[in-house]
Amino acid sequence: MTPATVHSRGEKVSVFALALFVLLVIVGGAFAAGYLIGRILL
Repeated sequence: MTPATVHSRGEKVSVFALALFVLLVIVGGAFAAGYLIGRILL
């Protein structure tokens, strides 16, 4: 059995890409919400 800490390069890249995608969705959503709130208030 291989240790759980050993991951292939592809796994690391896919996990990093998924994390980056989730981060971009959260940041984009925050900017969109701020823009919409700003448009409503001003």
